[in-house]
Amino acid sequence: MAIKTALLALALLISCSAFAQNGKEHEATIKRIDEAGRPIVLSGTLTLPSGKAPKGGWPAMVLITGSGPQDRNEELFGHQPFKVIADYMAKNGIATLRCDDRGVGGSGGAFADVTPWDLVADIQTQWQWLASAKGINAKQVGLLGHSEGGLLAAISAAQNEKVAFVVTMAGPALTMGQVLMDQNKQLFLLKGLPDTLVMRRVEFVRQALAVIDSVASSDTTQLAKRLNKELRKLKDSLAHGLNKEERQSIGLTTADCFGWAQTMSSPFMLAMIKINPMDYLSRMGCPIYALCGEKDCQVDAKKNLHAVRQAVEERGIDWATQYCTDKNHLFQQCQTGAVEEYATLGQAPDDEVIAQILYWIKEQVAK
Repeated sequence: MAIKTALLALALLISCSAFAQNGKEHEATIKRIDEAGRPIVLSGTLTLPSGKAPKGGWPAMVLITGSGPQDRNEELFGHQPFKVIADYMAKNGIATLRCDDRGVGGSGGAFADVTPWDLVADIQTQWQWLASAKGINAKQVGLLGHSEGGLLAAISAAQNEKVAFVVTMAGPALTMGQVLMDQNKQLFLLKGLPDTLVMRRVEFVRQALAVIDSVASSDTTQLAKRLNKELRKLKDSLAHGLNKEERQSIGLTTADCFGWAQTMSSPFMLAMIKINPMDYLSRMGCPIYALCGEKDCQVDAKKNLHAVRQAVEERGIDWATQYCTDKNHLFQQCQTGAVEEYATLGQAPDDEVIAQILYWIKEQVAK
């Protein structure tokens, strides 16, 4: 452990002296040796406010992307949410660090190999790097995570008592199984399908999760084959009495089963479905601000905000939840919240939401 700590400290020292100046944005290169002994290089952008840093340094936060391999801007559907957040925060006295995920952009490694615990370790390294950077107030460095990144932020804060604050944007506070069932229900309802068909889809997800739990194995290649076989049996049972068009409309097809088997047998998903976010939310010692969009079709706002409150209200920490009216998963002003809308709507997230986050952070760092 002492050797790993020394290596990390050396890597942070080297990286902190290697900024490539470009206005208020600085290129960041962060190096670490992961738990498997692999050298990891994370590439990102440190965005600093203009002008001279205040006495003690700028407040700052690490931005943590959502599910899947994403770049430092969390670019999706033509939007760059993390660049928008970083620029807004810099104009208002908050520094940010945002990094490409492993295997994306300038970062090394392969995203297909990671587990949630690898990503948490990467986040801890980014936090330490940011806390030791010139012009940063080490006592005011927090975490902001979007979607799955909100969960990873909570886990990271539960493991690091020096994290100053956490902001979760559409972060799941329920288990992955619960989130998937709610998500599938909402997504298929938004397609205009009748309740009877949608409930068959939800039942498929519920039973599929039970199947995954029953056939789980450390041999992921064999697991995918076994899972595909079991899911096809489940699909045949639940598709009884449906015509071809109905089966296709709710994903009860051979191709869908194969896709589920491949995805859910990955080391990442096998670990993720065993995580209960409330275990980590309830262990956090820092303030938390949880926001969810009213029309989020991927993370149910009411259920997940309620779970956050349940987890933290007895902790004796400052906390707040925000139910964002007419906002979707990307915190855009929206009509329905459907995924198909994302590319057609305005800025993600919109300024109203970022302003609320800024106000809350300013309150925390002023204490």
